[in-house]
Amino acid sequence: MTATLPSLPEALIPDEQACRETVAKLRAVHEPRVVVVGNPNTGKTTLINALAGTNLKVGNWAGVTVEKRQADLKLGGRTIHLLDLPGAYSLSPHTPEELITRTALLDEAPDVILNVLDAGNLERNLYLTLQLMDFRVPVAVALNLVDEAREKGLTVDAAALSRALGVPVIETVASRQKGTGDLLKRALHDATLGYGVRYPAAIEEAVGDLSRRMSEWPTLPPHAYRYLALALLEGDPSVRGRLNATGHAALIDAADAHLAALDAADTDALIEIAEARYARAGDLARLSVPTAEARRTLSERLDTVALHPILGIPIFLGLVLLVFRLTFSVASPFVDLIGGPLQEVAAGWATALLGWFPLARDLVVGAIIPGVGTVLSFLPTLLVLYLAMSFLEDSGYMARAAFLMDRVMRSLGLDGRAFIPLILGFGCNVPAVSATRTLERHSDRIIVSMILPFMSCSARLPVYVIFAAALFAGAGSWVVWGMYLLGMLVAFLFAYFLRRTSYPAEGGGVLLELPPYRFPAVQVLWKHAWRRTASFARRARTTVLATVAAVWLLLALPAVSGGKFAEVTPQNSVFGTLSQAASPLFAPLGFGNWQATGALVPGFIAKEVVVGTLGQIYLGEEAAHPAPLGLVAGVQNVLTSTLEAVKTSVAALPTIVALPSLSADTAADQKSPLAAALAKAFTPASGLAYLVFVLLYTPCIVTVGAIAQEHGRKVAWVTVAYQLGIAWVASFLVYRAALGLGL
Repeated sequence: MTATLPSLPEALIPDEQACRETVAKLRAVHEPRVVVVGNPNTGKTTLINALAGTNLKVGNWAGVTVEKRQADLKLGGRTIHLLDLPGAYSLSPHTPEELITRTALLDEAPDVILNVLDAGNLERNLYLTLQLMDFRVPVAVALNLVDEAREKGLTVDAAALSRALGVPVIETVASRQKGTGDLLKRALHDATLGYGVRYPAAIEEAVGDLSRRMSEWPTLPPHAYRYLALALLEGDPSVRGRLNATGHAALIDAADAHLAALDAADTDALIEIAEARYARAGDLARLSVPTAEARRTLSERLDTVALHPILGIPIFLGLVLLVFRLTFSVASPFVDLIGGPLQEVAAGWATALLGWFPLARDLVVGAIIPGVGTVLSFLPTLLVLYLAMSFLEDSGYMARAAFLMDRVMRSLGLDGRAFIPLILGFGCNVPAVSATRTLERHSDRIIVSMILPFMSCSARLPVYVIFAAALFAGAGSWVVWGMYLLGMLVAFLFAYFLRRTSYPAEGGGVLLELPPYRFPAVQVLWKHAWRRTASFARRARTTVLATVAAVWLLLALPAVSGGKFAEVTPQNSVFGTLSQAASPLFAPLGFGNWQATGALVPGFIAKEVVVGTLGQIYLGEEAAHPAPLGLVAGVQNVLTSTLEAVKTSVAALPTIVALPSLSADTAADQKSPLAAALAKAFTPASGLAYLVFVLLYTPCIVTVGAIAQEHGRKVAWVTVAYQLGIAWVASFLVYRAALGLGL
């Protein structure tokens, strides 16, 4: 069958010995650089993690990697640099991620290209492989996901594919670390230029002429001559713009002359080049998979339910609700543990240690412990939430959620893939803004970035949880679920408004890929959840700590004559006075007290600071002078409280699928100290209005910076302004509606 493949021009047949000698010389003078390239969702990042032992983000959907990322490892006493490039279907860029990949290949001049293929979608993947071979860089192929290919009834002949491509092909299952042991060693030592595509003679002649012209320009990378020549003949606007901007207009003129000659001969270079690649990819796929036994996979069977036109969306919403019920049932006892007994023990120990330094004692006991401690008390909630969300992401279900939402998103003038950054926004808005780069249309990227802050990031969750515990103890998970749904609804409505006014739809289609379901490895889930939770904890010890200290200072500074530092009442402090001045703006919303208003201001720095400031305000005075506590008594208290929390958490598991009680349990002894304080300061109506305002008002400063970096300062500050307005109006309407319902 090999003989049926097109013969190759002499220029494309590599001199194996010369190639190996050149690569050996390169390795002798610098540390090898290996770029990892492949279609989206082929397991590139998983493969790098398996090779280098890193913890780069992995997700079972397209577009997880949206920029270049590097991992380093030692091999044979030398450092190897692995560059993880975004998934790309081709090097003719239609999306920013494809442009990043192509630009990296042009600029990095790697020692080896490690091309990762999905063994179950070989023909589609090989188109990119053939484009990579137009770069004169040694290539090795990792034939990944061979286990899933076998499940489909496909058996890929890796040896036949290797002979046909002229490069090493290594079978791998990266998620199980199968075939990864000597992959990098083989890639570095056995990679070759391979057998690329033979294009029609007229095109090959034009490519040869353009390549010779490029050799006269020392500023152009020699490894990319052939690729650049083909891109010019394809009319690639980004390549033409790049060459024109760098003073290579003569090359563009020469390419235009060749295109004119091809047109005169009735030859469309773009079509001829694409057809030659597709034909060769098809031949290679048929050679490598000579027979296939059609099987209905588990993913296909599950999708009959998960993607049902009627049941699909209710199932998605039900799973999200189940996640919140799991979060509340398992984590709430530990939230109460950290926010109650552990804080009390820490305050007692701090009082005993700092009794000789009253000012430091007041700062630690009256500000840092109730402020930072309140934020840290929600780490168990976030850990459970991240574990559940990571399972949905890595299993492949979230890609189905995007597919289910495609009809809804298209009614807004977007496409289903735009839902993926919105889902990522549930974790943190900042990487979600970066993930908008995966969207093909520029207007889509701007719209999605502007509505992303309406999605409830994890930093808002502590505010929801503490208010739900204080005012809606019997239906906390439903309240939090409602906040998430409300954020999505407002985001969709505003997207519709932006599409019909400022950012009309652009042309262009979109490919929405559904990966197979995969059962995530427990260690991978734990790494993802732990990394996200640790990131939240780091913010608590940096951003939150600095903000809490600043609030403490403002609460200690008197705003009235005759007041003394650290002896003034909170209402008469600088913080209290400024908050009271702003509080009338929020009186129509039901929370016109200075404490609630003051907590919103530092929330612009980071949303988790809202609950930290509330803890500092409401608990600071109460915790300012606790009784000193001995080491033994404190340890006994901690152990007893922890054991009780574990028992309560385990006993609560059966309630995950139980029907909730919609009545609020306001018994103070069943609430943490902060929840009890909030229950006295807020009514259910004003509490709901406050939650809606926290949900919708201006994003944190880091998110604003991310939007400004992606789309400019004007878009960022317009986002801040309209969110403030929408938050005020929505909170007012919710408050009036809640009053009408008797809450």
